[in-house]
Amino acid sequence: MKISWNAARLVQYYWGLCFSRVEPRTVLFQHPLYSLSRNLLIFIYWIRNIADLYHKSFALFNSQIKTVLDGGVQLITSAEDGIKTWILIIKIKMSKDEVRVSGGAIDNVEIIPLGAGQEVGRSCIIVKYLDKRIMMDCGIHPGFSGHASLPFLDQVNLAEIDVMLITHFHLDHCAAVPFVVGHTNFKGRIFMTHPTKAIAHTLLKDFVKLSKSQNFLYGDKDVEAATQRTEVIDFQQTIDIDGIKVTAYRAGHVLGAAMFMVEVAGMRCLYTGDYSRVADRHMPAADLPVSMRPDIVIVESTYGVSRHLPRREREEKFATMVHSTIAKGGRVLLPVVALGRAQELLLILEEYWSKHPELHGVPIYQASGLARRAMTVYRSYIEMMNDDIREAFTTANPFKFKYVTHLKSTGQFDDVGPCVVMATPSMLQSGMSRELFENWCGDARNCVVIADFAVQGTLARDILSSPSDILSRSGARLPLRCQVDAISFSAHADFPQTSEFLDSLSPPHVILVHGEAAEMGRLKKALEQRAGALGISRTVYTPKVTQAVLIAHAPRRTAQIVGSLVQATEMGVATKKIQGVAVKRGASIAIMNQEDLPRYTKLHTGSVTQRQSIALRRDFSDVRLALELTFDDIAAVESAQTEHEVSLRIGDSVTVTHSAATKDRVLLEWLGGTEADMIADAVIAMVLQSAGEPAGICDAEERMLAAIKSGDNQGAVLAEMGLVSKLLDAQFGKTRIDEKQGIIFVDVDGKHVILTTDLDTGDVDIKCADTQLKARVERAVSRIHTAVHPSKIMMQDSISPKL
Repeated sequence: MKISWNAARLVQYYWGLCFSRVEPRTVLFQHPLYSLSRNLLIFIYWIRNIADLYHKSFALFNSQIKTVLDGGVQLITSAEDGIKTWILIIKIKMSKDEVRVSGGAIDNVEIIPLGAGQEVGRSCIIVKYLDKRIMMDCGIHPGFSGHASLPFLDQVNLAEIDVMLITHFHLDHCAAVPFVVGHTNFKGRIFMTHPTKAIAHTLLKDFVKLSKSQNFLYGDKDVEAATQRTEVIDFQQTIDIDGIKVTAYRAGHVLGAAMFMVEVAGMRCLYTGDYSRVADRHMPAADLPVSMRPDIVIVESTYGVSRHLPRREREEKFATMVHSTIAKGGRVLLPVVALGRAQELLLILEEYWSKHPELHGVPIYQASGLARRAMTVYRSYIEMMNDDIREAFTTANPFKFKYVTHLKSTGQFDDVGPCVVMATPSMLQSGMSRELFENWCGDARNCVVIADFAVQGTLARDILSSPSDILSRSGARLPLRCQVDAISFSAHADFPQTSEFLDSLSPPHVILVHGEAAEMGRLKKALEQRAGALGISRTVYTPKVTQAVLIAHAPRRTAQIVGSLVQATEMGVATKKIQGVAVKRGASIAIMNQEDLPRYTKLHTGSVTQRQSIALRRDFSDVRLALELTFDDIAAVESAQTEHEVSLRIGDSVTVTHSAATKDRVLLEWLGGTEADMIADAVIAMVLQSAGEPAGICDAEERMLAAIKSGDNQGAVLAEMGLVSKLLDAQFGKTRIDEKQGIIFVDVDGKHVILTTDLDTGDVDIKCADTQLKARVERAVSRIHTAVHPSKIMMQDSISPKL
């Protein structure tokens, strides 16, 4: 059966026309000009129902619906029993009383380095997945000062960050935290390990003192505020932060350093921070979290494809260089970070001095008050160090040094004769290490040992290229005659450690950070070649700062079945379809029967009885016959069957009542619900088929078509006014039309509506003091124009399929 476009549009118009007074119900009307079968009407009704009515009815649930759909759950909205619920159809694999929801739309994991992208310094990595935002580390760049040293924090909305995870206390990983807390709109939680929190507080207060004479980023109040907001996490502990599962693992590197495994909706991302898989004199090797295979590993690439010397070999080389320099009458400068490598070197020197009595007269100075103060923390967390330190601590404190003297300032230092001085900072940018270097660099007997990674753009990096002179802080050129050597005691992973670590975890995606571009590129190539040789699927990324990496991942969520639904489920079946109400509280989802809502939640079910009175223009016996021919389950309600009233029950839900007192109307009653709503709308459609068309519709339409055919534009506009007037009359009551002025007057319950038509363009202006009534009339007129001018709609449809 062919249906003209105009016919379909008129039917669409009448859906909203006939009962717009009963919002938001949408009913179907069949125009008598077109012979449409009942089945077609119901089909068109369902299209309308889904596209329009339910879109409005469940607009309040859009956010929850998106969240559940992101989790791979097929979801249907329902208004059964008067409450809006989620009906879930889930393919599940059951284990006890939990459900793993699988499938669903693919979402992108977005990883953005705000720092440490093809550079070493200001580590700050953002991980976005679904509606969760995680910040990994928040440090400064040692090669810059002031705001230039910060990560590119303006690239993200910090108010959206759920949690900040700090791996360890070095400034390039934590020194921007007080700035973010005190000077941005960051509202998230902050986590680090116990030692990291204790040492970072001391380090940051010292950083503030040094910064006051330079570019000021934040003050002591910001440090205290950041410390107060910081929460602690233990190694091997898992915490749930509103749907973000965080597990901390040992990273080696320094005391308290952690790697973080983050899990969101089944997506696992491991961030190593700075890590070392080789134990040294006081720190154990990093953990290998093989029990939780990550989908993504964000790993440092500081040393690229370089290989560290074996521990014994580098310690012997270091001790030999120190001893030979002292034997020449020279001085040894060890620029170090106050905490971390400093303690490692002190343990080496203490042991070497104890074995060489000839060196007992040569002083070892530690020129860092910060290191001295932080030693209390080291002594407090002996249990977090390696077996050698724990065993030594049973008899004596290994960090109580016999041959080491602490210096508060250069004023206490008697610069006479050979000595070893350990001073900060490690990059020789300022402080005592810079002062001593400028004093000693011109003497060939002296020696400088760079024991940590030298960051590009620093003096420590510059002198490794053996320049003939250096620029002092005062601007003078100083000759560089002293010996400079790099012996890495840096607890960063080298290529063998990184490659073996990744081979064991086998993540499909690896993101390299915390490395210079050239080294990072070489490491990427080497890792890809190694993965190919081993048959491992691996994609390696080397993003620049602020360059996002997008990785597709299908969310996986776990929902817990509770209540009577557990008893009704056969736990021995591997896959099964179940139905229930999904209740989302925070990050957890519970599936239960509707009857269990009051038991497990604060929600209660209710019911809504709907009544609708419909005009009847045909004998009720004809309507009854049509209903009985259409519905199998229909019967008279005996208790209501009287001489003056007849009631019919369709199924268990819809009642149709006709009374002699109101012989020109029928009353529908039903309990709100998906099935009942469908039956009620079908009944309404059938009742309305008897209504007949409004008087004068055909004449008005013929006038309009004749005027269009003759090219009489104004006549067509006037004829259309007449058509609009007739249709509004059918919907709202008696209307009056003034064709000379192009005005239609509508009166509804004493309220006046004036429609003014431009006789040249056909544009309509509607005025009414009652905004709700005005909106109803505007909607009705819009639908009339949609039906009358289908060609315009067709043109729009060809432009945008969404219309």
